[in-house]
Amino acid sequence: MPAPAPRFTGFPKYNFVGGHNDPAQVPVAALAEAAATALRCEGAGLALYNLGHGPLGHKGLRNLVAGKLKRHRVVACTGDDVLITSGSLQGLDLVNDLLLEPGDTVLVEELRSQGAVSRLRKRGVTTVPVPLDNEGLRMDALSDTLDRLRPVA
Repeated sequence: MPAPAPRFTGFPKYNFVGGHNDPAQVPVAALAEAAATALRCEGAGLALYNLGHGPLGHKGLRNLVAGKLKRHRVVACTGDDVLITSGSLQGLDLVNDLLLEPGDTVLVEELRSQGAVSRLRKRGVTTVPVPLDNEGLRMDALSDTLDRLRPVA
């Protein structure tokens, strides 16, 4: 039999695993007040999926997003045109369903979300990493990658 796994002795001082933020930076009092306010306003809806707002997400939040889009991006839409996902990976799944087919190639940042990459691989998509620098995606590396991937005529 393999040796037993070592006992958990706590997280290291510098833990770069996703979801491990600095606990000292969590605004606990403000979050507690926000939760109390939300429970007073929406508490009865906790018995219903999506608080009873339907599959597009919370109606008030959708209206807020639509208003911001109209004011800041001149996008004419209503809350009924906005979908609130249950996290970034759900949003990626929806976009991937729409745009990708098995065998497609997708360029991804070199330092990327493993959750996003695993979803692409399950879809049968080839991922090609592109290096980053302090300003984001390196344009020279992107150009080289596109040249390398261009089909030979």
